[in-house]
Amino acid sequence: MKQLDDSTLEAIAEIICGAGEGAGGGYNAHGPYRTKTQIYEFFRRADVDPQGISSTRKWFVLESLQAINGTLHLDNVLKRLASPKEYRSDGAITQAVIEHLNQILQVEGIELALVGVSPQIHERSAIVSMLKPKDSLLESSPDFECLVKDLSLADILCLRWTEALKCFRAEAYLSAVIMMGSILEGVLLHKVEHNMKDANQMKAAPKDKSGKVKPPHEWNLSNLIDVAHEVGWLQGDVRRFSHALRESRNIVHPYVQRLLKDFPDSDTCRICWQVVRAAVADLLDVDKN
Repeated sequence: MKQLDDSTLEAIAEIICGAGEGAGGGYNAHGPYRTKTQIYEFFRRADVDPQGISSTRKWFVLESLQAINGTLHLDNVLKRLASPKEYRSDGAITQAVIEHLNQILQVEGIELALVGVSPQIHERSAIVSMLKPKDSLLESSPDFECLVKDLSLADILCLRWTEALKCFRAEAYLSAVIMMGSILEGVLLHKVEHNMKDANQMKAAPKDKSGKVKPPHEWNLSNLIDVAHEVGWLQGDVRRFSHALRESRNIVHPYVQRLLKDFPDSDTCRICWQVVRAAVADLLDVDKN
């Protein structure tokens, strides 16, 4: 086994820790959540003596993987991780873990495949881009310059779109979702600020204790979405999905994420991108009319 990059080992460590709702949270790993004791047992089944010293599961596993990087022991760990025996012959979980593992390993030029029920490691051409072909539409940002009159704000929105894409490529899905939420808020706030007369007349416009409509900078994303729909800037389906994006964006607060037990993945990000594109399209259609 050749030496693997530390970022690859970190992603493998997350798979070993597993998804789920156990103490310390889960990862986008498809396989079962493993406690510290179960992690020790996993290494034992792979004929490896874990050498990690950290008290945190992920860092303990990562330290153990770093200690065997480039050796046959790492082969054993990868093969055990892809073995149906590890998942009590549950074919769906086994396949999901193998696919996720191969997505991580593709940049290293290797992949795992089952020969019968025995996992084998094969060489393959290294993939430079981690984006799938169907994700190519994520590359280009919406036409913010046609929507936003302030060119400096349009530049910021384009930069945030690019940054969200970088987060997606790095599998930092929560960060990507948060960036998407900020973009949606940015375009809606701009629309409200440049159409205050119409926006202020809507029932959904937030008011202070005296009944006066609050200034735009005090509106939250929920207010912006509802007013945009009430005025007619956003269609009903876009409004509903925008609120879903807002709820996902709100897990920027750790306590909210703990309460909702929500862990965004790549599919969540793709949905969020489509929501932002749909909102921008609705707003552009209003400007054309």
